[in-house]
Amino acid sequence: MTATTDSANVKTVASFRTKASAQSTAPGREDATFEFASETKGPDKPGGPVLVKIRKPTMLALAALGVLAVAGGIVAALMLRPQVAATGSLVVESDPQGAEVVINNIVRGMTPLTLSLPEGNHAVTVRRGSDVKRLNVEISGAAAQTHHVAWAEPSVAAVATSTGSLSVVSDPPGSTVLVDGTPRGQTPLTIRDLPPGGHEVLVRNSSTTYQRLVQVEAGATASLVVGGAPAAAPSWGWITLQSPFPVQVLEEGLVVGTSEIDRIMLSPGGHQLDFVNDQLGFRQSQRVTVLAGRGGPVSLTIPRMAMNINALPWAEVYIDGARIGDTPLANVMQPIGDHEIVFRHPQLGEKRQAARLTQHEALRVSVDMRR
Repeated sequence: MTATTDSANVKTVASFRTKASAQSTAPGREDATFEFASETKGPDKPGGPVLVKIRKPTMLALAALGVLAVAGGIVAALMLRPQVAATGSLVVESDPQGAEVVINNIVRGMTPLTLSLPEGNHAVTVRRGSDVKRLNVEISGAAAQTHHVAWAEPSVAAVATSTGSLSVVSDPPGSTVLVDGTPRGQTPLTIRDLPPGGHEVLVRNSSTTYQRLVQVEAGATASLVVGGAPAAAPSWGWITLQSPFPVQVLEEGLVVGTSEIDRIMLSPGGHQLDFVNDQLGFRQSQRVTVLAGRGGPVSLTIPRMAMNINALPWAEVYIDGARIGDTPLANVMQPIGDHEIVFRHPQLGEKRQAARLTQHEALRVSVDMRR
């Protein structure tokens, strides 16, 4: 079929030739099925269309190269992908609980503690006061590792000490004290590590020498008070004092004892006593009545002061083992004296800080957990 159109407005796109017409081409040509005239340049028409032929084997080879290139890219991506470090689980327990756990020289928390660690060997230290247990732990992803550390509770025999103490107070103070003939210092004085039994004590000042035989018991503190005119058979009573921090006991400006003495010996009758700790700014007065041959307890009212606590970026705060809250913390009221503050952060670990709270002013405490 022939279509006639305006030749000036028509462009020949392609002349489709069948396989039969392709056979009439010059000898030696391959099968030119589906060739386009626009791709064919006849031998006698210079400048005409050029035939570009792609053989089937060549097409298959190119396709195979493409598949290999894609596969190579996938393999390279897998090889270059960052490797995820293998981890395992470690559980540290102790009896009693609350022991500090240090792993590779870094404090990680308190027992009981569970955490993930990279595979390999790790140096683990479990510390409770003066008791220390060191472990060499090898972490494997196959199973969780559990380590239990137990410290034996001290027996009654171990708790009982083999020595005792002696407290010597004189009026006036500054008297020289000799125990079993050995000078031990000047009053007021507490002598420790004395063997149990009787000891000859001399208390000597410029005008008078007092000689007493004092019985010392293991694990206890005996008290000796001398002064004034010597009596043939003195009669004494005593008070006992419990305080969270050391205090001196004064009567009319003179030291008559300290809170470190089990019994503060006083003459029978009424006494106006002052309880003092200058470092904490603490001073409290009480009137007590002492009975001959008997003792009585004295209780002190310990004032409370404010603490302001902060940490960067933040931390959970414990004071003397009791959880207070998360920083920042303002006006945390605590009794005056020495305290231990523990700061804990889930990623940055734990920091401990000793703090002394006095009656002079509120205390500000801050730490940087990032350092």
